[in-house]
Amino acid sequence: MEFLLEILLTLIVEPIMYLLVSPLEDMGQEMELKKVPKGKRVAIYALIAIFIILIVGAFIGLIIGIAMLATGKDEIEKRVGGIILGISIAVLIAYGIFVVIMLNVKKRHARHKSRLDKKAESERPDRTALRRIVHVVVDRPLGSIHPEHSDVIYGVNYGFVPDVIGGDGAAQDAYILGVDEPVSEFDGVVIAIIHRRDDEEDKWVVAPRGVEITDDEIVAKTDFQERLFDTEIVRR
Repeated sequence: MEFLLEILLTLIVEPIMYLLVSPLEDMGQEMELKKVPKGKRVAIYALIAIFIILIVGAFIGLIIGIAMLATGKDEIEKRVGGIILGISIAVLIAYGIFVVIMLNVKKRHARHKSRLDKKAESERPDRTALRRIVHVVVDRPLGSIHPEHSDVIYGVNYGFVPDVIGGDGAAQDAYILGVDEPVSEFDGVVIAIIHRRDDEEDKWVVAPRGVEITDDEIVAKTDFQERLFDTEIVRR
């Protein structure tokens, strides 16, 4: 019986375990690449650990249930083995559905990323915007809270240039730097472009005429939002 269980573990359980656990490992790698905040990352890793424990437990239960049904000496032992086997199969089926959903999401994400990569290769930042004087309508003034994420507070004035269409099909978004008080609108110069390699729209950096702001200052001022993306500062 021990020899049979060893063969079952080596030839069947270990390959299936790799197949089922690998999507969770991919999820962890995706979080690292996307720079998920530490607090959320810890919570998601805890959920991944619970998933893995459940799957390992289900496989162990599967083996124990089969063994009890095959070698049970009385009706009670076989009945317990059947219950363990049934629960284990239910857990594995539920997780199988989860894996199918995850693989489908991963495929869609891969297609989306491929489109973004092609866009990044063919459409580099429009440098013709640099040094232009633009009018910015501010819909998220300095000190305001993000409408969807309450933990994101705008440390600069943020708005859009109404007469320019951005990469996402809406008005071009812009950060206003060099202004230390909330404003509702602003006329300034595009001094830099924040190019998002993993997003459809770049962000313009607008400042008062004659004001010079370093790349490090731009990164520090916009980090509250841009830390979630893979970016570079484009000057010329």
